[in-house]
Amino acid sequence: MLRKISIIENVGRFEKALPTPNVRFGKCTLFFGENGWGKSTIADILRSLTLDDPEIIVGRKTLAGGPDQKISLHLDSGRANFEGGSWNGTQPRVAVFDSLFVNDNVYSGDIVSADHLRRQYGLVVGDKGVKLVRQIVKLDEENSENNKAIRALEAELTAGLRGIGPAAMSLSAYEALKEDPDIDTAIAEKQEEVSRAARSKELKVSAGASAFPLPSEPATFEAVLSQTVEGIAAEAVEAVRSHVAVHDCAEPTEPGLETWLEQGLPFKAEDTCPFCGQDLQDRSLLEAYSRFFSEAYRKLAEDLQKLRRTCQRYSSGDYRNAAERSSVSNEKQFQYWQEAAGINAPATIDLEKLISGMERAAAEMDSALQTKAANLTVALDMERLGAAIDAWESARAAIASTNAAIDEYNREVEAVKAAVDAGQLDRLKSELKTLQAMKHRFDVKIITKVTDLQNKRQRKSEIAKEKAKLRDELTAHGKTITESLGETINAYLKRLNAGFQIDYKEPDYRGKEPAASYQIIINDIPVSPRASGDTIGAPSFRNTLSAGDKSVLALALFLAQCHADPDVGETIIVLDDPFTSLDNFRRQFTAIEIRRICDRAWQTIVLSHDKSFLRLLWDKIDQKLITSFALQTGAPGVTTITPYDIPGSTQARHVTERMKIEEFLEGEPHELSYIRTRLRTVCEDFYRKGDPQLFGEAATLDQILRILKDAKEDHPFNGALENLKDINSYSRVENHAEIDGDPYGDTNPDELKGFCRLVLDLTRGM
Repeated sequence: MLRKISIIENVGRFEKALPTPNVRFGKCTLFFGENGWGKSTIADILRSLTLDDPEIIVGRKTLAGGPDQKISLHLDSGRANFEGGSWNGTQPRVAVFDSLFVNDNVYSGDIVSADHLRRQYGLVVGDKGVKLVRQIVKLDEENSENNKAIRALEAELTAGLRGIGPAAMSLSAYEALKEDPDIDTAIAEKQEEVSRAARSKELKVSAGASAFPLPSEPATFEAVLSQTVEGIAAEAVEAVRSHVAVHDCAEPTEPGLETWLEQGLPFKAEDTCPFCGQDLQDRSLLEAYSRFFSEAYRKLAEDLQKLRRTCQRYSSGDYRNAAERSSVSNEKQFQYWQEAAGINAPATIDLEKLISGMERAAAEMDSALQTKAANLTVALDMERLGAAIDAWESARAAIASTNAAIDEYNREVEAVKAAVDAGQLDRLKSELKTLQAMKHRFDVKIITKVTDLQNKRQRKSEIAKEKAKLRDELTAHGKTITESLGETINAYLKRLNAGFQIDYKEPDYRGKEPAASYQIIINDIPVSPRASGDTIGAPSFRNTLSAGDKSVLALALFLAQCHADPDVGETIIVLDDPFTSLDNFRRQFTAIEIRRICDRAWQTIVLSHDKSFLRLLWDKIDQKLITSFALQTGAPGVTTITPYDIPGSTQARHVTERMKIEEFLEGEPHELSYIRTRLRTVCEDFYRKGDPQLFGEAATLDQILRILKDAKEDHPFNGALENLKDINSYSRVENHAEIDGDPYGDTNPDELKGFCRLVLDLTRGM
């Protein structure tokens, strides 16, 4: 239970609130306080404590008050203190009925909002239901944040995928890609395929490498140089040789003579010599010439000339130029096909060395051919040409081998050209992007993000299952409560003599948070509490219920909640002016229900400005359970929490004396001396009741002053000491003999009014 409010500082109406020493709250505690004197502040303090919501206190900081807020409450279970903007210590279970409860959970003005119904649902289902709702809301919040994270990760991964992967690849397909340890090789190969497909037209018309000109076989030279002319008659040869010898040639085979003869033979005539033009009587020599220069002879001579021309192509640089052109062209093609299709060039040869060797060999063989041409019928000795023939043979073999490699190279080129197809370019590009996406997918950072995304999706699924389970539990719990809640509310409405009933239904689960659902039944006609307040021409919450009816509905809902709360026996019930806006004939019922709450609740605290209602409670509740207190002044700037005599404060005499002072200030005609004496009696009565243990039941104002002078410095009435001295001096002349020179001897109406105001300010809350 709450046993004492030790201090309230800079909160709402309380610049400083202190109890008198003999304050101890009971099971049923009644508070009297005038309007605007701090009752709602106490209700809010207890609400803030049970909700552990410091903002309620911070928002009520006293205007122009001190810098720090301070609250100290003494409960059976320990202290609860508010300092530095937060609560610490014990935290009791408290339920508060006040205007804030109504505005938050039932209606505001003439409107019942969706927020009212949501908060009302939480109120109805109790701690267990609220706990379930909070768990669901917490899961919703977690799910919302989780979904944001999922969307952010999906957007980030999708953006990366769009820049790398194929257009048709979905994020799920991207996530499902398998890791390939040889991905770089696969990408390189696929890039070559894409490159070839992209250059397909160019590749189709691009040439391969050119073979080098292949030199004649050495055997061709050997055959010509070693060949003789078969079938020439020996006498013809002898005749030609003898005839040539007549010309005194040093060597019968001097180059040119046989050639000269051969060239002249076609010009032979019948009767004259084709060489000298003399008449021929003996034609035997000419016939010998004809036999000598046979068809075989001419064939050999032609072959020899061809070979000489071949050798001359080397000496003139023709072969070198052709070979070098082929080499330069091939280098370009090798580079092209390497870049276009990745085809490696064949092994290179030392072309300069080969050509130089062949040029030397060609020169030697041309010399031998020239010698042979002088005497075709004589075979040359081949030994002197052995080195040249070998060099020629070696060079020719190297070139043939190179050409074979070029042929193989060209076959690869042709295979590529046959394989390329521009129509496959899109497919190949897509396959390349898939490989690139695969590599990107298994980057360390991407692995982390995908794993995070998958974990968050898993959590999303878990949240859905947890939420479904909690909602099923909440639905079952809410149904159990709402089935009987409507009946209970209607029972209270009937006893409160309300002209309507309600149809309380199962909660509405369509929103993020569940909401209460009910209809107001008037003359068997349902009226939705959520009907728009602007609909003047249709029944609505605003125009079907009076202000009293609305208050009755709010009170009935609170009472029904307390009735249904299984933990009400562990709860402090606080009612702040529960009779506000209720008709007078309903006060008996309200008092009876508060008495019943006192029997069931751990503690009941009622705050009211209506003394007669507090007296009604006092008369109905077991006196052993009741303690009563008032929020009073007693000293400037200090609110005192002091025991309050409800029966005494409702007696006619006590009320009349203070009322006479108030009437005098309002202009009512009263005897000045009477009013002056009432200043003492009102103060004496106020302070006696404010701390009866300190002052006693019969203490005079003089005695009260002496006692206060010796009281502890922290006594809440100490601040009034100087004012009470002035009141005592001013008012006692009416009770004692006249004193010469007394400044207060005469009663001035204006001066009396000043003292009246001072007394009323000091004794507020009587």
